[in-house]
Amino acid sequence: MFTRRTVPRIAAAVKKPSGARGFASEKELRDRLGTIKNISKVTKAMNMVAAAKLRKHQDALELANKFSASMEGMFYEVESDSKILVVPVSTDKGLCGGVNTFVNRESKSLMNSLIADNKEFSLFTYGGKAKGNLGRAFGKYMVGGVTDIAGGNPITFTESCEIAQTIAANEFGECKVIYNKFVNMITFDTLTVNFPSASNFAENAATKFEAYEEEGDEGGHYKNFYEFMLAVQLHGIFNNAQTCEQSSRMTAMDNSSSNADEMYEKLLLQANRVRQQKITKELMEIVAGASAVQD
Repeated sequence: MFTRRTVPRIAAAVKKPSGARGFASEKELRDRLGTIKNISKVTKAMNMVAAAKLRKHQDALELANKFSASMEGMFYEVESDSKILVVPVSTDKGLCGGVNTFVNRESKSLMNSLIADNKEFSLFTYGGKAKGNLGRAFGKYMVGGVTDIAGGNPITFTESCEIAQTIAANEFGECKVIYNKFVNMITFDTLTVNFPSASNFAENAATKFEAYEEEGDEGGHYKNFYEFMLAVQLHGIFNNAQTCEQSSRMTAMDNSSSNADEMYEKLLLQANRVRQQKITKELMEIVAGASAVQD
């Protein structure tokens, strides 16, 4: 009776508390080694896929830069007290370093400053990461967004035109696009570019383009010119963002693979030590037993 009541209490008292750290057994080390090895295989595969995609995106970016370079300087600064449209350009998938972090951080800083200055603004997101991150804090300002663009392939000019048309359909006086500009394999710059609205552009276009000969219906060619310039500029921006995504993912997966390999070597050494200690202990027990029998 006494034993039946007391033993469970003693067992509960000496039970190892949750969260307490101890020496890992050989089986636990081997299980962890298998997990790390599988993770290393995944990161190396993602690194190879990102490297293959990066080359394709770099070729598309080179063509897009040549295409959009002809329109640089055509958009001019327009002072407007109307609503500001904030467009952060992010990615749909993660595991690509700080690409989305820098864009979201810059967007939050911009929108918080607009709130502090009592300026009216709205939010239009490009990519699932901006929508998920900024939607939680600035959801009431969101007027739309696009996700799952191009399915991982370089964006086409047709897709850029559709997105530009969607952005231009919103009511705003000035559009601020935050994106990452590709510099090289390991470097990118987070920039903010400003675009006027179609109405503000048309109001000042006659003065700005008076040196050019114009053809077409009265007033309509400015609207067409604006839509074309906006699509060209956004096409270059989207290609820069996609190239930054692949280069950052390749770098991140390469670092992850290196860290996994380093961790694997350390754990393998620890597991071999535990195994050697176990073998040494068994040999000592066998020798001690043999000596006892001889005595």
